[in-house]
Parts: sequence; structure tokens; C-alpha cells
Amino acid sequence: MLTAVEYTLDPEDVCSARLLAIGIRPRMEFSLFAVALAALLGCSVSPWNFEMLPLLIGLTASLGAFRVIQIGRVKLAALDSYRRNPTLRRPTAASWNAGGVTISPAGAAAERIPWQQLRQLRENERILLMLQGASLIHAIPKRAFPDAASLAAFRAFAREHCAKGRP
Repeated sequence: MLTAVEYTLDPEDVCSARLLAIGIRPRMEFSLFAVALAALLGCSVSPWNFEMLPLLIGLTASLGAFRVIQIGRVKLAALDSYRRNPTLRRPTAASWNAGGVTISPAGAAAERIPWQQLRQLRENERILLMLQGASLIHAIPKRAFPDAASLAAFRAFAREHCAKGRP
């Protein structure tokens, strides 16, 4: 069984981790806004027209635009963090066992995180994200795993051990 991976984060990994940590999933949100707008526009040409429809279309479009701006700001902040923090750009090794996860960036102190301190494991199409506290996150790109079976084994192992550590 694979118990360690090596990787180097790129700017998109950091952006993806930051968005996932605060619960933003841009593709899903944009899809929902598109569906809502399409449904409202469909209603506008149907015989079931009502007076508030233009207002609803405008509000939905405005909320979508506001969300795009918010996501853009989060991405810019994540890119700024990536540029400012050289540790994020270093080759990193992550290893795990029943005691926890160790994150070891090259040339920096290794950090050992017991499973009991990890609140949750989240993932999207790009990364696995371990949430340690309110503002502590650890991201491992999925591309670090040699194959889908290794990724699935880590995911199952981490979820099992995170669950054991919770009261």
C-alpha cells in the first residue's frame, strides 16, 4: 500500500484549495446560475408571464456577476499567497500512517498532523484538502498519486482515520 507521495503545488492548486476550503465550487455555482437564468428566460417567452419576471432575471444576473467578482478576489488572494510564500512552491512530500499525516516541504520543517486534529477531508477534481482548523488547510494534488487505486486507498484511509479521531 502506498503511504507517501511527492508533489509541487502550482498556483491553480492553491486557488482551488482556497476556494474549496471556504466552500466555493465555481463550476457548480456557474452551472446553477446558468440554469436559473435559462429557466427565467424560458418563462419570459412562455404564456405564463408575470410582472416580476424582468426583476428576477436582473437580480439573478446581478447575483451571478457579484459571485464571479468574489471568486476572482479569492483567486487573486490565493495567487498572492503563492507568490509571497516560497514554501508553497517547494517540492513537498506527504506521508501517512495510523498516527497521522506528515507534510514535509523541501528545506522547511516537517509538520506532523494527528488524525484527531483533522476536521474534514474535502476534494474537487484537482486536489484533496485536509482541514485542520479554522484557517489551517493542507492540500495534496490528485496528480501526486500514481493511479486511481492509490488515490482511492488514501481517500478511504484518511476518511476512516479522521472519523475515528472525532468524538
